[in-house]
Amino acid sequence: MRTSVKILAVLGALSLIWAAVPVTANATVAKDKILWTQSFNEKAGTKVSSKIFSYDTGNGMGWGNNEQEYYTNKAANISSDGSGHLVINAIKLNPDDPKDQPITNWCGACAYSSAKITTRGKLGFKYGSLSARIQVPAGTGMWPAFWLLGVPRSTCDGWPSCGEIDIMEARGSDTYHSVSTLHGPGYSGGGGLTHYYFSGNTALSDGYHIYRVDWLPNSINFYVDNELVGGETKSTVAPNQWVYNAEFYLILNLATGGDFDGGAIDTTIPRASLKIDWLKYTTFKGQGKLIKH
Repeated sequence: MRTSVKILAVLGALSLIWAAVPVTANATVAKDKILWTQSFNEKAGTKVSSKIFSYDTGNGMGWGNNEQEYYTNKAANISSDGSGHLVINAIKLNPDDPKDQPITNWCGACAYSSAKITTRGKLGFKYGSLSARIQVPAGTGMWPAFWLLGVPRSTCDGWPSCGEIDIMEARGSDTYHSVSTLHGPGYSGGGGLTHYYFSGNTALSDGYHIYRVDWLPNSINFYVDNELVGGETKSTVAPNQWVYNAEFYLILNLATGGDFDGGAIDTTIPRASLKIDWLKYTTFKGQGKLIKH
């Protein structure tokens, strides 16, 4: 009897000690891992790493959107600014300037030179959390984008069947809103599944903001500055096909003109800039894979 009392006393004391120990929210939650980061701390004029990015160049016959830019790989259009940012510049073309004439003589619809980079064939992403700290430009016709395209595979052969994840697009005519969209078979182009972010009293073009996608098998959510913008799941996309459980590659570009901003361009703008502070890719809820080619 006395032994039992002692045991009960000890157990009671231990229970008080255990109750006094605070339980943290992360006690049983595994921390997400950083899989890849990219910063731009090089001297001004430095181009992006050829090990990570390649350039899409030319006009691409309007890239399917009636765009009016000509993409180059020139440092004037895309390079580090010497202050920790990658800058994509859309620069107005002058048909009377001999240096611009190789473009304007060939591409009469091209109003600006600009740049577009992609990790296609170099780095791929599957699930996880991908984010960028970006400042978008203002001005009618300016169309910055931070997005992903699905890698062609046995079940698809390109766009839209392989999918598109637009983490951020913005209209230069309305920089109080950004757009996040999924495009796939049966819901592409103007029929994409779109979610809008409203920045309130301050234009997105006035400073840097963090645009992010959290991507899991069968679900995708979009965020701006950690605020949920919206998302989709396999069930909300149904009866259309969910095509996002596969490898995608990253694209950053600054288009001008095109259908997204209504087709008009304010050609009084001599230069507009899309500024990228950093890129980051981490696991999310244990999911995420960086694929090196």
